[in-house]
Order: sequence, then C-alpha cells, then structure tokens
Amino acid sequence: MIPDRRRFLTTLAAFAGCPALPALAQRQQPAADFPLFDTPPASHELSHVDVSADGLTYRLFLALPRGAAPSQGWPSLWMLDGNAAFSRLDAAILEAYPGLAVVGIGYPVKEAFDGASRARDYTPVPLEDPMHGRGRDWEFGGEAAFRARLLGPLARVLAERARLDPARRSLWGHSYGGVFALATLLSKPAAFRAYMPISATTGFGGRRLFAMEAEAPRLAAGRAEVLMMLGDSEHRSGTPEPEAPHPNPDTLEMAARLAVRSDLHVQLEVLKGLGHGATFAASFPRCFALAAG
Repeated sequence: MIPDRRRFLTTLAAFAGCPALPALAQRQQPAADFPLFDTPPASHELSHVDVSADGLTYRLFLALPRGAAPSQGWPSLWMLDGNAAFSRLDAAILEAYPGLAVVGIGYPVKEAFDGASRARDYTPVPLEDPMHGRGRDWEFGGEAAFRARLLGPLARVLAERARLDPARRSLWGHSYGGVFALATLLSKPAAFRAYMPISATTGFGGRRLFAMEAEAPRLAAGRAEVLMMLGDSEHRSGTPEPEAPHPNPDTLEMAARLAVRSDLHVQLEVLKGLGHGATFAASFPRCFALAAG
C-alpha cells in the first residue's frame, strides 16, 4: 500500500530449447515499497488513484510532466503491473524524459504483483491448461475484457487527469503483461503507437498467440513500433539454469513472424546474461526512449 506521499530486428539467432515459464507469473511476491514517492523527480508530479470498472478495482499510478501540456497532449507510456513498475522506477529515468507521461496500471494490493488478477486480465483464452497440471486455481482468458476496461473507463479517468496524445501512447508489459501487449497488437493494433512485450510468455496456453497471429488484422495506415526484449538466460522456475544462452524460441519465432508485416517495425533485443526477472527493469531505458521518441 502506498502512503499518501511516498513510499529487437537487431538479431534473430537460431537458438533451440524450451520456453521459460516465468516465475513472476506464478509466485506470490513480497510487499512493494515505493522509493520514487519518497524522492520524487523535479520533472514529474506523482499520484495514484483507485478506479472501479465492471466490479473490479484497479490502481492507476501517474507520473505526469510538470507544466502546460502541448496542444495535442503528452506522449505516454502505459505500464502493466503498475505496482511493480512504479516500485522500480527512479527519479533519474523520469527526469531524462521530462515530456513523457508514465502510467502504471496496477491493483489495490500491498504486493508488487497480484498473480491471480494479472493471470485473469493479461491472458487470452488458452488452448490448453496454462498451468500444465500444477494445480494453481487461477482464472485465465480475460484479456479482451480487460482491454475494454483499459481503453474505456480507465482511459477516461486518465483523460480527466492529464492531456495525453492518443496517437502517441505506448504499451509496456512483462511476462504475462508481455502476452497482453502482443494480444492487443494482434487484436487491436491501432490502440497504441508502440508495443513493448518484455520476456513475454509467448507459448502461453498451447501457443494461443500464434493462433491469433495467423488471423490478426493489419493497420489501415501507418506502422506500429514493436520492441521485443528477452533475456538469454531465462528458464522455468525450479529447473537448472541452461549451460549456454537459451532465449525463448517461441519469442524468436513470434518476432520473425511479425517482422514480415509491412505495417509493423519490429525490433528484437536479446539481453545477454539476464534471466526472466532481471529483464523487467533492464528494459526501461530502451522502452522509455522509444515511448518518448
């Protein structure tokens, strides 16, 4: 809980192996702390607000540029897992992009991640058991409903609080959040100017995203930016680390499929030596630069 004031196509390598099942999509995380609220940046005003939609409550974290917005509104970076994102942001990266609005879409929980809620909201209807019999009692397949909430009532609340340019908004998501970013690209590509799936669980639910990609609509005009990032040392939680760099082959395949589309500009970046969790914050510099550009 926050106190009132505080608290990609760069390389396509032919790697083989099994996709990682992300730890962040499974484990209960510790309580989040928010040092950014203790030492706020000079460039942005910070706030948070709880918003109800369809009987569910979301916590929106906002870092809004100080001063008058340009006539068309601020460019914005929308970050899923907003609790975790705002717990890991620091003043320096916001101050490096004083004209970028940053929005965290989170949940009213003490932890950095709400595992059950993100599983429900960020995933498409699976083709097979996403838990592979591991027995976790989670609901999956609600990404379409969540997208409607995100682009409907949640976006309206944001519009009341800040002038944001709808033509210059970007979507960032890690792990299951990366699944949602890809699902949105494959379902409603005009919703955002740029998509940033980080360490996405691209093999989710019997490779449901690949079935979506085969029927995905194209943009009627222009091109969307797609920045896909993943570590070369990601592996399933509880299994030995691979002896050699081992990027998720499903993600490499998805990047290759998307790269042939004329309406997308796809970049793939493999982060050397990084595991699944470490890519979360390691993605910030490139993603902020793209969102602000």
